[in-house]
Amino acid sequence: MTLKNIEHVVVLMLENRTFDSMLGWTYEKDSPTFIPPATGPYRGLQAVNPNDFLNTALNGTLAAKPTRGVTGFTVPDFAPGESFQQVLTQFYNTRTPKPDDPVTMKGVLADFVEVLKARKLSDADIRRLGPMVMQSFTPAQAPVLNQLARHYAVSDAWHASVPSQTNPNRAFLMCGTSNGMINNGDLETDPRAKEIQRIVGMAIGDDRVDAPTIFNALETAGADWNVFYETSYLPQKISTLLKEIGIIAPFVPLLREVYLALKPYTDYLVGLTSGALESCYTWRLFPQIKAKIPGAENRFRKTEEFHRRARAGKLPMFSYIEPFWSISHSTVDNKGYENLFSALGNDYHPPGSVLAGEQLVKEVYSSLIANKAAWEKTLLLITFDEFVGSFDHQTADLKPGKVKPPWGAGKPPYQNSAGFKFDRLGARVPTIVVSPYVQKGSVFRSKTDTPFDHASVITTMLEKVGRPDLVAQFGERAKNAPSFSHAVTLTTPRTDPILPFVDMPRRNGDPVLYGQTFHLKNQHGVYLAPAVCALKVTNSVFSKAIMDLLVAFDVAAYFPKMDKTKAPVSFVTTLPDPTAQIPDHSLVLLVSREPGPGARNVLGAWDDSRSCYYHDEYLEGINLKKQTWVVSNIDHPGQPLLYGGKVIIHNLHFRDQRLSQDNRIGMSQWVTTRKDGDYWTIEPGPVGV
Repeated sequence: MTLKNIEHVVVLMLENRTFDSMLGWTYEKDSPTFIPPATGPYRGLQAVNPNDFLNTALNGTLAAKPTRGVTGFTVPDFAPGESFQQVLTQFYNTRTPKPDDPVTMKGVLADFVEVLKARKLSDADIRRLGPMVMQSFTPAQAPVLNQLARHYAVSDAWHASVPSQTNPNRAFLMCGTSNGMINNGDLETDPRAKEIQRIVGMAIGDDRVDAPTIFNALETAGADWNVFYETSYLPQKISTLLKEIGIIAPFVPLLREVYLALKPYTDYLVGLTSGALESCYTWRLFPQIKAKIPGAENRFRKTEEFHRRARAGKLPMFSYIEPFWSISHSTVDNKGYENLFSALGNDYHPPGSVLAGEQLVKEVYSSLIANKAAWEKTLLLITFDEFVGSFDHQTADLKPGKVKPPWGAGKPPYQNSAGFKFDRLGARVPTIVVSPYVQKGSVFRSKTDTPFDHASVITTMLEKVGRPDLVAQFGERAKNAPSFSHAVTLTTPRTDPILPFVDMPRRNGDPVLYGQTFHLKNQHGVYLAPAVCALKVTNSVFSKAIMDLLVAFDVAAYFPKMDKTKAPVSFVTTLPDPTAQIPDHSLVLLVSREPGPGARNVLGAWDDSRSCYYHDEYLEGINLKKQTWVVSNIDHPGQPLLYGGKVIIHNLHFRDQRLSQDNRIGMSQWVTTRKDGDYWTIEPGPVGV
C-alpha cells in the first residue's frame, strides 16, 4: 500500500462535472471492493430515491428529479452557474443560508433557471431546457471514464476544495490554498482585466496566487516534473484577430486612432491568447513557479510532447496535464461577439461535449499503456477541478469543520466579501486512480475523518518523493489532507485485457460497436478523409489562423474530404443503454475522431452549404435531425453491422438523401448527400496502442 513501485505520476485535471453526473451509475448492478474495507454501498445514484431530491423553480411550477441518462453529450447545453454565490443557491436553495442550515442540493434547478433567464431565453425554452441540469450520464454514454473507474479504483468521496470556481480549486491542487480567493477574478492584479470584463460581460479571471506550488516543492526534493498544455488561457483566435487588425490599422485613419487608444488592452489580450508560454494558465496564475525555479520555462511543453514521451517511456516523476479550455455560455446559441471569446474544448466543461473530453482521456491512457515497461511503473490520477455541471446528492461531507482553512486560526491574505472561512468543501468530483498496481473494481476513501480534496495531491506526491516535511509550507489544509497512496494495493503489476474503448486491431467480420473508431470507404475505393477548414459558401481555404477565426463566426467549418487518406470516425448514440452491437437501421451520430474539428465533431447535412461539415452537437429540433444518420446494412439486411460490411447512410432530415462523394465537376473532393448515392465499407480503424 505504497507508491514505491511508481516512478511516473500523471495528473489530468478536467473541468466542472459532479461525481453523480459522470459516475453515479458505475456500480448500478453490482458492488465494488472498498479500500479501506467498508460495508458500502457505492455512493452513486443506484440507491437514491429521486423524490428525496426533487428540485423546483419558477414559483413551484417547474420541477425536476435526478434523472438517469442524458439527452445529448453537451448536457447541460448552457453553462451552469459556478460562482460562490450561485453555489450557495445550488446547495441551500438560497444565497443567504444560516450557519446551521443543512445542505439539501434542492437549489440546483433554481440556480440553472436563473442562468437561463440571464441569457434572456423564453419561458418555454427555460421550462424545456432547465431540467437537463438534473440529468446524469450512464456508463454507456460516458464509457471511457466509467470503464476506467470499474477497471481501476474510483473515489466516491473526493471533493472540490472550494464550493466555487476553477481558479480557487486549481489553486488548492497547486498550492494547498487559494489565498482567500473564492471566485475567479478575486486576485487579479492587472486593472485591464476588470475593464475588459466590464466591456465584454465575460470574466477574465487572470488571477495571481502568490504561494509556493507543488512544483516548487518537487524542485526542492530533486524530483523532475513537467506541465503539458494544449492552448492559451483564453481562445487563441482572439490573438489572431488582434494581430490582423494591427496590420490593417495603420492604413485606415479611423481604425488607427481606435487601435492606438485600445492598444494597452489589446497587448494584454494578446498575452493571454498567444498560445505561447505567457498564455499558459498554470504559468500565469502561479507566479512562484517562474520567480523561484531557475529554468522553469523549460518544464512547460505542449501536449503532443506528453504523448511522445509517454510512448517512449520518458515521462518525468510528475506530469501535470492541462486540457483545452472550454469558455462558452452555450453550445450553439452564443450571441454576436461572444463567439470570439468562446471556445469548446476537451475538458468536459459544460456546455462542451463529453465526447471531446472522453477522447482526451482515451488518448492519454492509450499513450501511457503503449509502453508496457513504463506503464508498469506509472500512476494516472484523473480528477475534476470543480463540480458545477449537474446534480450531486452527497451532502454529508459538506458541513463546516470537515476540513481546515489553510491558514489555521489566522487570516487569509485576501478577505473575501462573503466571509467564507474555507472550513468546508465543495461537492464531489469524479476522481480515478489508474495503475496496474490498483486492484480492479475498487473504491477508495479517506482513512481518516478528513475527506479527500485536491490538496491530497500535494500530500501524496511529497510522501512519494520522501519529503513529507515539505508539506508544512502549504498550510493546514494540506497538512491534514489524506494521502491516496493506499488506493495502490498490489505489489506486482496486473496484466489485464485492453479496455473496450481503446483502439485495438479489428478484423473483417468482427461486430462494429458504438464508439469504436473505423474508416469509411465508398464503392469507388475513395475514403472519408481528414477534414479541411473551409468557407461554407465557396469551400475556399486561407491560413489556419484565419480559418479558425472564421469558424468562430460560423462562416467557416471543418469539411471532411474524399481521397486516399483515411479519417478516424465513430458511430455514437445517446441511448442510455444501447445494445452491444449496432443494429441495422440504427439512428447514429457520425463523429470525427481527428484533432482538427475538436469539439465541433458531429457531421451534419446543412442548408447553408452543399457539402456536409462537422458542427457542435444539437440536442433537439430540425438541426438534430440534420446531424442524425440512419445506417443500414446492405450486405446482410436485418443483421448488426460488421467490419468489412457495406452500409448506406441516410440523413434523418433529408430522408431520401444518402451520404455520398460529391459528383459535381470540380467538387469530388467533398462529401454531400444525394439520392441513390454511395454505399460505404466499414474498415477497421487505427490502432491506439
